[in-house]
Amino acid sequence: MVTCAAKAAGRPRAQVIAEAHLTLVDQSSLKAALDIDWDDPAAQAAALARLLGEVERIEQWVASQSPTTQAMPALTEALTALRAVLTQDLEPDPTTGGQRILRGVARGRQPSLGDPEMRHGRKSRSRPFTGYKRHIVKLREPDLIVEAVARPANEPEHTVLATLTTEVARHGLLTDLWIDRGYLASPEIPLLHARGVTLHAKPWAPRNGERFPKHAFAIRLGDGLVECPAHQTAPIVSGRTTVQFPAATCRACPIRDACTTGAEGRSISLHPQEALLQELRATMRTPDGRADLRHRTTVEHSLARLDQTQGKKARYKGARKNTLDARRCATVVNLQSLARLAPAA
Repeated sequence: MVTCAAKAAGRPRAQVIAEAHLTLVDQSSLKAALDIDWDDPAAQAAALARLLGEVERIEQWVASQSPTTQAMPALTEALTALRAVLTQDLEPDPTTGGQRILRGVARGRQPSLGDPEMRHGRKSRSRPFTGYKRHIVKLREPDLIVEAVARPANEPEHTVLATLTTEVARHGLLTDLWIDRGYLASPEIPLLHARGVTLHAKPWAPRNGERFPKHAFAIRLGDGLVECPAHQTAPIVSGRTTVQFPAATCRACPIRDACTTGAEGRSISLHPQEALLQELRATMRTPDGRADLRHRTTVEHSLARLDQTQGKKARYKGARKNTLDARRCATVVNLQSLARLAPAA
């Protein structure tokens, strides 16, 4: 921020530091400049307040400059980045009335100033990562990747499905689609289903501890009813995603302890594409259906080969350049696949 301000105003950096009365930013180490006992919460709070005071002074210095200087693109970008960091990493301190470091991670937090598109993501609850997600779409025959996309790590999988399926259309009519269940939330899914595309995906497995899971209930979408294991029914109300059984019915139920402990009775959540999920669950219960789903393992193999070629870390800054790199490496994977098909000399 100080460097950008100095360049925008056409002044030496040291002069800006002196005029803004800054004492920390020109030191080799911020921790050394603060020189506090980092195990003392009061000292930590005082150090943060001191640092935020310097932030306020440099902002005031910029505000005192000419409108032309303030409008410089690099300076505007630096100010935006600075305010984003303050917003995402700080929260009010209820004990002092000041600011403190945020407990937890802000939604959509920007972890890098050098790469503003990079985000935090999760492979699972216990496996976080930072950077980008790779998405690919491939043809089962002849085992070639036809599209690869890199997106920020916090972006849900389903948001890119339309891009992937559009690319498939260049290679012929789409009749079957094997996908990870993370893509099922895409608004493209009901459109594909309505067009007669057969969707192959492992549906979510609802769990409820030791009590009756969702699949123990008969969800009769045609009749607009949900029937529980005790053969009691509750109506599916149009426009609502939750079916609620009456509390009085649940309290009188002889198998209530195996179903719910809630005072308001048992409730069942309905997915926007509940009918499709029922089809997928029915498919999973048959040997042929499970065998058919195993065709998706070829996608996992292609992702593994792409990972070996491209590496586990993004090589560039920004989704656009990393998408280009993913496509370049996918081309190498395709050439390797074609080489394996070539007859031995």
